[in-house]
Amino acid sequence: MRTEGTPAAAQGVEQAEKQAVAALFQEGRLGEIVERATKLTVLHPGDAYGWTVLSAAMLRQGRNEQAISPLRRALTISPRQAGLYSNLGLALFGLGRTEEAMDCFEQALAIDPDSVAARNNRGSALEACGRLEEARLEYEASLDLKPDQPRTLYNLANTLYALGRPAEAVPRYQAALTLCPDYAYALANCGVALTALGRAAEAEDCARRALRLEPGLVEARILLANTLLARGYPAEALTVVEAGLDLTPGPELRRLFVACLRGQPAPAAGTPRRERLLAALTDPWTRSVEVAGVVSPMLEADPAIAGCLERALNTWPGRLTPQDLYGPAGPGAVAGDALLRAWLDAGPASSPALERFLTLARSCLLAQAAADEPHVRDVTPADERVTAFHAALARQCRVNEYVFHVTAEEEVAVAVLRDCLADALAGCGLIAPSWVLAAAAYGPLRAVPGHAGLLERPWPEAVGRVLTQQLVEPAAEQELRGRIPALTPIEDGVSRLVRRQYEENPYPRWVLPAPAEAPMTLAANLRERFPRADLAGVPDGPTLDVLVAGCGTGQHSLETARAYLGARVLAVDLSLTSLCYARRKALEQGVGNIEYAQADLLRLSGLGRDFDLVESSGVLHHLADPAGGWRALLPLVRPGGVMRIGLYSRLARRGIAKVRRMIADRGLDATPETIRAFRQELLDMPWEPSWGRFLLGDFFSASGCRDLLFHVQEHCLDLLEIKTFCLENGLRIIGLEAEPEVIAAYHARFPDDPAAVNLSNWHAFEADNPDTFLNMYQFWVQRTA
Repeated sequence: MRTEGTPAAAQGVEQAEKQAVAALFQEGRLGEIVERATKLTVLHPGDAYGWTVLSAAMLRQGRNEQAISPLRRALTISPRQAGLYSNLGLALFGLGRTEEAMDCFEQALAIDPDSVAARNNRGSALEACGRLEEARLEYEASLDLKPDQPRTLYNLANTLYALGRPAEAVPRYQAALTLCPDYAYALANCGVALTALGRAAEAEDCARRALRLEPGLVEARILLANTLLARGYPAEALTVVEAGLDLTPGPELRRLFVACLRGQPAPAAGTPRRERLLAALTDPWTRSVEVAGVVSPMLEADPAIAGCLERALNTWPGRLTPQDLYGPAGPGAVAGDALLRAWLDAGPASSPALERFLTLARSCLLAQAAADEPHVRDVTPADERVTAFHAALARQCRVNEYVFHVTAEEEVAVAVLRDCLADALAGCGLIAPSWVLAAAAYGPLRAVPGHAGLLERPWPEAVGRVLTQQLVEPAAEQELRGRIPALTPIEDGVSRLVRRQYEENPYPRWVLPAPAEAPMTLAANLRERFPRADLAGVPDGPTLDVLVAGCGTGQHSLETARAYLGARVLAVDLSLTSLCYARRKALEQGVGNIEYAQADLLRLSGLGRDFDLVESSGVLHHLADPAGGWRALLPLVRPGGVMRIGLYSRLARRGIAKVRRMIADRGLDATPETIRAFRQELLDMPWEPSWGRFLLGDFFSASGCRDLLFHVQEHCLDLLEIKTFCLENGLRIIGLEAEPEVIAAYHARFPDDPAAVNLSNWHAFEADNPDTFLNMYQFWVQRTA
């Protein structure tokens, strides 16, 4: 937005004074201007000049609240000054008083329809309010009055891009750059629009030019990194991102840092990259489990850990003494690795090699606990590090639901240990921390009689965190069971089976969500995801009614609730245990705009409610009839509303289907013991190429493995089936979610589909790239009928 200049003529103020003030404005010496203008208002209170100058300086200082009073005083003296109304609107808009600001801009234009500043300011206000078409018209009217305005051309280009018209935006950016070649923001945004048009080389050039002008321009750095990632240059993209993190760290650069690291060589201990990964796990910079997946190979390459891995793998499935596992240096070197401890806390340990080392480390902890006598002694820093490592290992075992291999000898030793714990709790005897940690690493502490007494004793901080995880959090979830309403009966046979599975194994047991970012309207969010999409009629208001059908343990619903402006979320699931986990996590994160309820999505149409956005990801393919379940959700979507659907790909899950057939042929039940045993059997089998990528994070926890391989009901589809369903049910594809390099490859093959929404094309693309949708088809559709 723009501040109108001072009046050309003024009574009572000497011309020399006005020239001095103008010079100070040119030099940007705003503090001195405020001082001089204040004196002028005292000397000449009836002259609008002093009040106008004072308010203009305050506006440039960002002091919107203080500028209002002198502006109103100036308008009392000179009520026909369009510039004063424009500046007052500017101040009010800066304070969020949008309607009052609009009135001021309109009064300015009523006085002077040719006021360029008033038109620009009104256009900016309309753009900020999401009234994009009106903003476009205002900017174009301003340019008709004065064509050589680079800032207005830039604003117009931004508005056209937001309207989904990048082909029209690019020439406006280029016109702005012709007038102002060093306009870094215009270069960066022009690059974004060029990317949407598939002109990657030009986009990269824009990003590099912008960064030469302003190295701290985050938008340009993000553009360049994304362009390099899409072209298959993650190492170069990582260099760009890390340079940005040194200058202006922010959430998008942090997320890109993790994305760029996938498949990169392991950094040495103590390097900035490794330190950043530690921060990314504990902050976190994206979902903690995603960061953990990047960290796994780096831990495997660490010299101290690699030696332990080698000894563990050479002995497997045998067990080792602490001396034989850790070597002459003992556990201290491994225990002191803060990245390893943070990784253990972040989610299931998604590495077969590390899992086997940790299984043996747990066995060593059990042996230590059996040998430890409870007594009071001085604790050294080395002791504290080992305790912290053992505590992180115990927390890991709880997160993965004790999926590690257990020998018969260990089962006996754990039973003895639990008895010792129960006796000590009953008799108020001393308890060694290793007793608590070893017992917690092999099973729930709630199984120990008198376990509540553990919370009444002093413990090292690391042990206290284990007790919180094992005792305090489950108690909180239990208390929530009576506070979550049931909206529908659950009568369908398959629904009952699925509910039973997730009551026994709530999934996933996530630790930390992705960080919250500034909420957006649904239309703005989709424009960012799919810049070439047709978003006509997509909800774009300040509130959004959302249904998450099948919210599970709540990670998805929590992130959805924080993503959208004015979101009001109803999150439903079959499993009350999952819902209690979800509710507890939402309370921990301070998210209060989610209503959790137990319901069968097949019966939701009887609620008498409808929504702007309905999300059902990873749910419909577990119904007896996925298409019937999807149809049951359609009446809940308002006309023009949007659905986000996630469904399994038949082609991508071909390896998983083979393993599921193996389980079915052998009649294996989904008990914890069977899941543990079958996982080890599978890891020991000769590996088939089609299995290679199914070894996902889900495989490394009991509930995840059950969901992945032992689910009671699973259907897989292909994109042609999805296309047919959409055509038959009045749904229009908005876009498919895919990695930048996948989108780039699709555009290279199908340049005539810039929005990338032709599912027949995608079907052909997937046939040649069968792992494209390994996790799921994640796609967005709009209800048109």
